[in-house]
Amino acid sequence: MMTRPGYFMLFIVFLVSFPAQAQKTDYGIWYEAKAEKNLWKGLRIDLEASIRTNENAGNIEKFYIEPGVRYKFNDYFNAGIYYRFIEQQEKDDLYHPRHRWFVQMKGSAPSLARFTLSVRYRIQQQFKTFIDDPEDEEPQWFQRVRLELDYDVRGIPLKPYINAEMHMLLSGPNDYTADKWRSMIGVEYTLNKRHTFGLEYIYNDSRVTKPPYENLLGITYSVKL
Repeated sequence: MMTRPGYFMLFIVFLVSFPAQAQKTDYGIWYEAKAEKNLWKGLRIDLEASIRTNENAGNIEKFYIEPGVRYKFNDYFNAGIYYRFIEQQEKDDLYHPRHRWFVQMKGSAPSLARFTLSVRYRIQQQFKTFIDDPEDEEPQWFQRVRLELDYDVRGIPLKPYINAEMHMLLSGPNDYTADKWRSMIGVEYTLNKRHTFGLEYIYNDSRVTKPPYENLLGITYSVKL
């Protein structure tokens, strides 16, 4: 008889079997580091930095730094506000700043058989400094919805997870229900309750950026200060 972790891995294989068939894909590696520190009960500050590559991991597409603050209302709901400073490679092959801020809310259901289901919602606004078309002068509003399922492995500080996220442009009309879909599977290992190391596979399916399909490897590290 298949165990619960077995069903979880079968679900992962089922989810990623479709994007694996896509053609004309690019490959990249995303490197990510996070730090968090509790200020007082329920309130914490976060800091995230990332380098993202494309063109078969041979080119740095962008890098960013993102500070923010989050408040945990209870065991099942938290919300925060964040700012992201981005250096993005543009059409002139040079790096130009982008500024993004967003509000994030995340809710989770009580764990069931060591599984936890959560939903994250973001609404964000982004400003470009590289102006190639008149529409680049206008800030873009997006909303993003991510559904995640993770599993707490008994007796080991190991957490496999799977999620899917939908990006929707709010600031202008388009022909797409979703401008971008992002699917992810990964695993995290926590050492000494402070240091967490992660490895993940990410698949991007975009209607508004090139290339339209990306296969990405994510390497992550986070620390609780």
